[in-house]
Amino acid sequence: MVIQKKLIAAEKTVIDFDDKGKPYTVQDIIDEVAEKSDRSTFREFTEGTIAKLKKLGKYGNARVYQNTLNVFNDYLDKQEIYFNQIDYKCIQGFEEYLIGKDSKRNTISNHLRTLRAIYNRAIKEGITREEYYPFKNYKIKSEKTQKRAITKDDINTIRDLKLKNTPDLILARDYFLFSFYNRGMSFIDVAFLKVKNIKKDHIVYTRKKTGQHFIIKLSDLSEKIIRKYSDLKDPDSYIFPIIKRKGNEDLDYRNAMRLMNKKLKKLGEEAEIETPLTTYVARHSWATIGKRAGIPTAVLSEGLGHETEETTQIYLDSFENEVLDDANEKIIR
Repeated sequence: MVIQKKLIAAEKTVIDFDDKGKPYTVQDIIDEVAEKSDRSTFREFTEGTIAKLKKLGKYGNARVYQNTLNVFNDYLDKQEIYFNQIDYKCIQGFEEYLIGKDSKRNTISNHLRTLRAIYNRAIKEGITREEYYPFKNYKIKSEKTQKRAITKDDINTIRDLKLKNTPDLILARDYFLFSFYNRGMSFIDVAFLKVKNIKKDHIVYTRKKTGQHFIIKLSDLSEKIIRKYSDLKDPDSYIFPIIKRKGNEDLDYRNAMRLMNKKLKKLGEEAEIETPLTTYVARHSWATIGKRAGIPTAVLSEGLGHETEETTQIYLDSFENEVLDDANEKIIR
């Protein structure tokens, strides 16, 4: 059985070399087969990475990786593949497969970016070599996303909106404002925030998505919201009534997020705000309002916990276009 597997691996290696038009010797085939036998397949490595992410509590990233793994496996028709077999042609075929499935451009972009992230992890962990990296010349296209930021006036309108006999909308507003007041804190971090994360006059927590450590000064606006939902006596209790069942924390969070977005949409309609409200709008708005106030992108990037300013700039693209449009109006009129 072992010999048969080695022969099959050798045959596949020869086919790969031929497809790439790459000259090879018998020793090249032996080296390639030996390397494959000591390395994880793409599926094995990705499944292991997903398990690690879940242990670290990074359920959002784990779901993204699992989703791309499922789609990529469908594209491969469930066949095993090694990282050095994922070349430019393979990625191009994957993109064409997604287009054929009528996937939206940004969905395709997200899958390709996730595939790239997995490949980068594999290189860092020594599973494959950088010389095989297939994304050097592969451009990942994406469409401009719908505007997500609202103005400071809109924030104030939401804050001052009279909401009588609508406790669900009041709750949604409190979560939205709390996120905005704390550097656009992600909803998952709001959900998992515990009393012990309040250290004197600061909120100290680790971001679920990235593992980054945050220390945010507790404002009177944030404290007022916190006091509505917690007496701050039990260090291990959650501040907000989102996570309610031990062992089902992730499910509670996801259910709450879906409900939250429905309520926020209704809240935005009540406030007559054109941009549909979601949990992400608070985060984008914090960045955009900060940029309008003259705060450097580098500072906003650090406040949001982005690894690069390029990511932050995605949040600010629609703002930059508005500034240019306003300038054009002043010039031509």
